This record gives sequence, structure tokens and C-alpha cells, in this order.
Amino acid sequence: MEMIKVDNLHKTFKLKLKTIKALNGMSFDVKRGEILGFLGPNGAGKSTTIKIIMDLVRADSGTAFINSLKSTNPDSRLRVGFMPENPQYYDTITGMDLLKFAASMFSVKDAGKKAHKLLDEFELTEFADVKLRKYSKGMIQRIGFAAALIHDPDILILDEPMGGLDPVGRMIFKNKMKELNKSGVTIFFSSHIIPDIEDICSRVLIVKQGKTIKQFDRVDIQYLTTYGFNIILRKEDEKNLNLNENEISKGLYSIKCKKDELIEKIEAIENSSAKIVDIEPLKKSLEDIFIEILND
Repeated sequence: MEMIKVDNLHKTFKLKLKTIKALNGMSFDVKRGEILGFLGPNGAGKSTTIKIIMDLVRADSGTAFINSLKSTNPDSRLRVGFMPENPQYYDTITGMDLLKFAASMFSVKDAGKKAHKLLDEFELTEFADVKLRKYSKGMIQRIGFAAALIHDPDILILDEPMGGLDPVGRMIFKNKMKELNKSGVTIFFSSHIIPDIEDICSRVLIVKQGKTIKQFDRVDIQYLTTYGFNIILRKEDEKNLNLNENEISKGLYSIKCKKDELIEKIEAIENSSAKIVDIEPLKKSLEDIFIEILND
């Protein structure tokens, strides 16, 4: 089932004497129970798309749906938790005040209890009564994420949620996102931090110039990031197999091959007296794939 559907969105902004085409037929869907990463360079249309889904900006044409309701219908967002790219809050309120305010918008029962639990999970308990003006960038990100979760949403829409976080903060975010997803929450988020997308997403969309140009699931990512294999084998004798094997220790040899050579190498080894001990994939990063796609 599609929890979010974006259908042929177009959006143009006029800035002074310039016209900027932000979206040029953006289309995709987010399926129930998945973590979908939204990946693209600056200016690709990621934030504009998210703002249209959240009805913060209206499209020139095309439609966005949440739970089969048009995104222009306020009821579509009742079960959505949202975190913008740069959360802006009144800096005279405290972290606890913010969570209670967010809870009040959704008529959350036991708001105080839930707020304390979230503050603890995001390691902000000692800052509960501290005004937001004294929060660091990473702390603002954490309290913003907590505010998006206070009403136990079914869908999370996060715009660059891990920007400005230190490694500990990123680990907290990723672990929480995985935990939520296991409980059935659908997550859609944009990010520039490619290793984080590679680590937690079940599917990745790559966007460029206002439209989707590629999408990959976990199997695709594993295949595309594998450029070859390292075959470890054991030989009883020192007879050369003519497979460019390199001795790595007594009796153990390594053979590196391209993806399309693997079957041929395995068959050659099996027709000899050598035995395969292990086959290790040789990997490149999703970031390398991303750059290759953008440069096509």
C-alpha cells in the first residue's frame, strides 16, 4: 500500500528577475513499512517536494497524496510526524515546553509522561527546563525529532534530519529510526549523508533537476556497490592454476575477479584440486554510485 504518492509535480519559483524550475515532473511513492531515502544534490528539489507533501508550498501542477488523501487536505497529516530541514522554534521556551506544545496540537494524552520518555531517549533530560536559545544545533535537531514523535505517528517525513549532528547524535537518530520502522512506522527522509542512507534505507530514490532519475532497493544497492570478488582458496600443491592467484599464507591463495568473471573462475577452481574457502565481495560506496549517476 502507498502511504505517500507524488504524481508529476511541477513547481517554479520567481526570485527577483530569475525564474527557477524547482520540480520538473517529480513522481514516486512511499510504500507502507519502508524506509525510503531521498538523495540528490543541492537544488534537486528535495525540500520543495517535502514542503508540497506537507502543504507548506503548493505545486503549480501535479498532486501529492498521504494515505490516499490529497496533501492539501489537513486530515492527511493527522498521523504524520514532520521535521523540517532547519527547525525554527521560539527560543524563549524550554525543550519540555516544545514537546508539550507539539502534543497539544494532536490532543495527546499523558503528554508529560511521553515528553519525559522522549527526552530520556534523546539524552536531553538534563536540558528539559533549559531555554532553546541555549541548545546547540545538534540538540535542536534532537528536540525537533522528539517533537515529531510525540503523537506516535504512522508516517515520518524528515528533511535532512541528521544535518549538524555529531556521531553520537547520528547513532541515536539511526537507532531510533530503525526501532520505529520495526514497529511499523513508514519513514521518508532526505539526506546528504550517503553512508546513513546506505545503512538504514530499504529503498533509495536519486533525484536530479526536479525529477526522479533512479531508484534502488537493498538488493540493487548490494549489487551496484559490488564491483568484483575476492576468492580465497586452498591448494594442496604449488601447481599454478593460471588464474592470477596470489599466495596470502602457506597453502592459501587469493584470486580477485570482476563480477562477470565469478562463475568462470569458480568453475576453473572446481575443475582443479583446489578448494574454495571463502568468497568476499569487493565493494565501492553508494556515494561512488551516486556521483557516477549524476555525471552520466
